Amino acid sequence: MSGWRRSAAAGLLLLAIYVGLSFLNSPRGFLGTDTGGKVATMKVMTERGRFDPDLGYWAEEWDPDGSLHPIGYTSHTASGKWVNVTTLPALWVGWQLYRVGGYRASLLVPMAGAVAACFAGLALLRRLGVGERHAWHGFWLLGLASPLTIYALDFWEHTLGVALMAWAIVLLVDVVVRRRRTPLLGGALAGLLFGAAATMRTESLVYLAVAGLAAPLIYATFGSPGGSKRAQMAGGGVIGAAMAAGALLPLGLNELLERDVVGATVRASRVAGTALGFGQDASGRLREAMVTVLALEGTSVGIFFGVLLVAVLIYAASRRDTGVAVAAVVGGAGVVVVRFVIGGLGFVPGLGPAWMTAVAAAGGLGRRRRGRLAHAADADAAAAAARLVAAIAVVALPIVVATQFRGGAGPQWGGRYLLVSGFLLTVLGWAALTERPRPVRVGFASLAAGVTAMGLVWLAVRSHAVDGTIADLERRPERVLVSDVYFLAREGGATYAVKRWLTLSPAPDARPADAANVLTDAGVDRFAAVALVGERPLMFPGFEPVDADHLRLFDGVDLRVTTWSRTG
Repeated sequence: MSGWRRSAAAGLLLLAIYVGLSFLNSPRGFLGTDTGGKVATMKVMTERGRFDPDLGYWAEEWDPDGSLHPIGYTSHTASGKWVNVTTLPALWVGWQLYRVGGYRASLLVPMAGAVAACFAGLALLRRLGVGERHAWHGFWLLGLASPLTIYALDFWEHTLGVALMAWAIVLLVDVVVRRRRTPLLGGALAGLLFGAAATMRTESLVYLAVAGLAAPLIYATFGSPGGSKRAQMAGGGVIGAAMAAGALLPLGLNELLERDVVGATVRASRVAGTALGFGQDASGRLREAMVTVLALEGTSVGIFFGVLLVAVLIYAASRRDTGVAVAAVVGGAGVVVVRFVIGGLGFVPGLGPAWMTAVAAAGGLGRRRRGRLAHAADADAAAAAARLVAAIAVVALPIVVATQFRGGAGPQWGGRYLLVSGFLLTVLGWAALTERPRPVRVGFASLAAGVTAMGLVWLAVRSHAVDGTIADLERRPERVLVSDVYFLAREGGATYAVKRWLTLSPAPDARPADAANVLTDAGVDRFAAVALVGERPLMFPGFEPVDADHLRLFDGVDLRVTTWSRTG
C-alpha cells in the first residue's frame, strides 16, 4: 500500500474507532461541566437559528447582575449578552454539525483534532529517526492509549490545540534541523498555527513563547556545513520574529470575530484573568501543580500513588536489564490497580499517570543508540530535533502550571492544561522505548492502554449518571429548581431552559435569601431546592419545606432535593 493510501486508511480507521467509542457515552452527559456550557450554547443557537452564544437569563429582570444565573461561570458582557463559552472558532464548526446531527455529530470536531495530532506525532517520530514500523506503533499509541482518546469523545478544543501546536513544532523541526524551509516562511507558518491554537487554548501562548526562544537558539547552534555563525544567528532571529508576526494574524481575526458576534473580547479577557491570578495563593498553586503533574486522582493519597508510579516507571525505562525493567513495569501496574481498588473509578488528573509513555522520556531518552541510524549526520539531526522537542515540552511545563486556571486541577483528565507537554514527551518516550527490548515497550504501552481504558469506562459511567440525574430533576413537577451545587445545571447543559434554574454560587454574593427574593418577585409559589447531602441546610425566607428525597449523582455523591412552598 502506498504511503498516502496507508495514511488515509489509518486516519479513517482511527476516526471510525472514535465514532464507535462515542456510542458508549450518553449524549446528555459529559466529561466535565465546560462541555455542558458549550452544549447549552449550541442548543440555544440551534433554537434561534443564528450564531450568537447569548444564553439569555429567565430571571434577568429580578437579578440583573446574574449572581443566580443557572449556568455557572456565565459572564454578562457590556453588550448585554450572557456568555458561557471562551472560544468561538471550534464552537462555530461544532454548531454546524450539531444542527445536522445533534451532539454526537459535533464530536467530529474533537475527533478530527485527535486524528490530526496523531499524524503530527507520526511526523515527529520519523524526524527523531524512529523506524517506520515503530513510528506507526507510536501513531496508534497516541490515538488509542493516551488522553487524546478521552478528549476525542467529549466536546473540548484540547485535541485541536494539540494538533495545531504539534504541527507547528513539526514545521520548526523542518526549519531548524532539516533546513527544508526558509526561516521566514517556516517561522511564519509555525506562528500562524500557534496563534490559531491560542484562539482556543490560553496555554498556547506559553508554548509559542518557549518555542519562539528555543527554535532560534538551536538554529543558531545547529548549522549546516559551511554556514557562517553570523548568518545562523540572523536566521534564528528571523524565525523568532516571523513566529510572533504569524501568530498575530489568527489572534487579530479572532478578536474581530468576537467583537462582531459577542460585542466584546472573550479570549483576551480569559488571558488577562489568567495573568492576574499568577502568583496568588502560592501554597494552593503548589498543591494543584502536584495534582496536574503527578496525581492518580485529586487527593493527597492520589498524589502519593502518582509519585510512586512515576518513580517506578522512570526506573523501568532507565534499566538495561530487561527482567528488572519488566518487573518494574509490573510494579507500576500494581500501583494503578491498588489505587483504583481503594478509590474506584474517577479522574486521573496527572500528566505522568495518564501519559504513561511520557515518563519513559525521563528514564530512557539519554540511552538512545546512534547506531540505529545509517549516517552520523542523520543521528545529529535526530538529536537536535529531540533537543528542540524536549526544550519546548519541559520549559513550558512549569510556566503553564504556575499560570493555570485555579480550582480545576482535580476534575480533569491527564493534566488538560499540559496536554501538549504530555504529547511531546510521549513522542520522545516512545522514541526512547524503541531502543529497549520488546517486553518493555509492550509493558509501557499496556499500562497506557489500561489507564486510558479506565478513562473510557469513567466517561461512560459519568455521562450516563449525569444524564439520569438531570432527567430525574427534569421530571419533577416544580417548574423552578434552585441549586446549591454550582456545577449541576452546567452539567445538564443538554437540556438547558427546559426547567427554570437558579444557581447559588460559592461566593457570598448569592445567598438563599437572594434566590427567595427573585422567586417572590417572579411570582413563583413552589420550587425544588437541590443540595449535596451532608452540606448545610438551605433556608429560603418566605417559603417552607414540604417534603424531601434523595438522588444519586455519582458513586459517593448524593443530592437532597427538597420541595418548598410559599408560606401563608
